[in-house]
Amino acid sequence: MNADITSLVAGDPAAYARLYDRLGGRLLAAARLLTGNDHEAEDAVQDLFVALARGRDRLGAVSDLEGYMFTALRHTVFRRRRQATARRATLDRLRERTAEGSGPHGPVAGPAPAPDDELAAAVAALPQDQRAVVLLKTDGGLSLAEIAATLGVSVNTAASRWRYALEKLRTALADDAPEPHPARKPAPEVQR
Repeated sequence: MNADITSLVAGDPAAYARLYDRLGGRLLAAARLLTGNDHEAEDAVQDLFVALARGRDRLGAVSDLEGYMFTALRHTVFRRRRQATARRATLDRLRERTAEGSGPHGPVAGPAPAPDDELAAAVAALPQDQRAVVLLKTDGGLSLAEIAATLGVSVNTAASRWRYALEKLRTALADDAPEPHPARKPAPEVQR
């Protein structure tokens, strides 16, 4: 392992500054080509360095730091693009639901909540960390590994949050399910 990587793995802030000074301009130029947007390019490079610092223990296996950085940048840009697409789709669905439920004088009373509405309410009631995993998995289509990287947690933590969220959703939706009609008792026999 070379000295630069050893310093990065150790979390030395000066090593990160040197790496940024050496590659920052080229990474930003590559990000601009990939995103077509200065602001998105800057955010992608920032996300890259944050992920690098958070996952620095994995750098020990890297032999070509420069190649690793440019590959990681490409993954960062595409992950951000998937996340943005998922957020837009979620916002579009929320806007549609809001538009369907409002009239000129405020909310319009409608039929009983549809199963989707009950599910949305159950998801909204989840703790923030579990809700984030559910939305990234269902709306974003991300794998548990991608969710873990996005949230900065381990894959096991992401999987646990997913499992706990599913258990809570099953319980919440089962509690909201209509009660079955009680069995009817036979009519008493009339004695004649």
